[in-house]
Amino acid sequence: MASKKIILFIDDNPVDRTLIGRLLKKADFSVFLAEDSQTGLRMAHEHKPDLIILDILLPGISGIELCKTLKKNEMTQRIPVIFYTSIDTPKHLIDYASYGARDYVQKTMPPEELISSIKSILKI
Repeated sequence: MASKKIILFIDDNPVDRTLIGRLLKKADFSVFLAEDSQTGLRMAHEHKPDLIILDILLPGISGIELCKTLKKNEMTQRIPVIFYTSIDTPKHLIDYASYGARDYVQKTMPPEELISSIKSILKI
């Protein structure tokens, strides 16, 4: 039996962390949750996730800056990142790839879209 894929979800909103954490566990992922960029960066090094879901609007270091940091580090540069945000700018107007992210999902979209993006990126 294959081991569960590890997802790190970084979001400062405790409600979103709880809801998305449950959604990911229900989809049979192993889940780690972080409430800020510093904790997320430490957890990325400790747990070596298969994918990171990252809020853009984080206190202190923004999700965009954290994504750039992850992509510059040899230990974390190959981990795919999905921006998960409340920003309502349409996906086609966001240059998320230039920051190193693989996808951009709005929090207002159905949760299935996030799961679909994860599975597509991880080729599940």
